[in-house]
Amino acid sequence: MSIIDAIILGLVQGVTEFIPVSSSGHLAITSHLLGVGGAFEFDVLLNFGTLLALIIFYRKKLGLIIKRIVIDGQWTLALKIVVATIPAVFFGILLKSQIEKLSEMIWVVIVMLVVIGIPMILYGKQSTDADDRGVEESVDWKTSLRIGFAQALALIPGTSRSGITILVGLKSNLSAARAAEFSFLLAIPVIAGASLKTLLSHDGTGFLKDNLGIVLIGNLASFAAGILAISFLMKFISKRGLKDFGWYRIGLATILTFLIIFKVI
Repeated sequence: MSIIDAIILGLVQGVTEFIPVSSSGHLAITSHLLGVGGAFEFDVLLNFGTLLALIIFYRKKLGLIIKRIVIDGQWTLALKIVVATIPAVFFGILLKSQIEKLSEMIWVVIVMLVVIGIPMILYGKQSTDADDRGVEESVDWKTSLRIGFAQALALIPGTSRSGITILVGLKSNLSAARAAEFSFLLAIPVIAGASLKTLLSHDGTGFLKDNLGIVLIGNLASFAAGILAISFLMKFISKRGLKDFGWYRIGLATILTFLIIFKVI
């Protein structure tokens, strides 16, 4: 893998981790086009850049959560995040090898682009009801668990973790801003856990030792792109919801299908 490949993959990861078009799907497609095969460990390690982007973007909110726990003894929001994290952790550990295999199957990506794109078009409108409450008050326990199972489904390449969790949030009567905020807060433990697990594994440690330079470069690219993507998405979906992204997903799936049929890729 070249430095240019690492930068391109890092930029793709940073943008598509938060824009609801599927980071795993776009990384699989980009890796295929670049001719970079077997880069599962690299793709996962790129999450450190997007994780840092999330922490920087939500530093004030995270500080408030820590303050409420340490000083005020209020665990509500933290526990809701834990509840919503459990399904993805459980299925991620249980189905790790299957998920790795699916990440190399471009047809799986194409199918999931459409499967999730259709409900985004049908149900991804921004709520017309103003919601002045914070995310802690807006997200009840049932909604947090519902979003958690949606996040577990996003383990399938092509689904989009942010897309499906925000969509379920909208269907649970959250405003787009609150749905996105909870989705991104929820991403922090999931991304951190997946990245650390890969890093500490035998394959991940070996890959990092052999490719430290390109991993660092890729993460710098994913961090920069991630900061911009979060800022863009928060403004965009508050006005337009997810419908446009649904159409993008279906359009991309259609193009990829024709490219495969005519053996362009």
